[in-house]
Amino acid sequence: MFAPDVQFDIDATRIEHRIVEPEWLVLVPATTAGQVAESQCTIGGTPSAPVIEMSSGSIDPLPEEQIQRLIRGENEGGTE
Repeated sequence: MFAPDVQFDIDATRIEHRIVEPEWLVLVPATTAGQVAESQCTIGGTPSAPVIEMSSGSIDPLPEEQIQRLIRGENEGGTE
């Protein structure tokens, strides 16, 4: 559940094709409590049956280096 004041910037959404499953990384800029934030998720499955695999948010947008790791399927919060 999101805070009641969260505002998503749908027009600035970034969608990246990943080289691993699930195949899509979606980053949606947002603001909440006057702070710049970002919602992130990975989506797999099919167009008729999408599956959200990872869903998170952060107050600070992810740095480009971390986005590139997520595209490659590295450092997704699991243990290696």
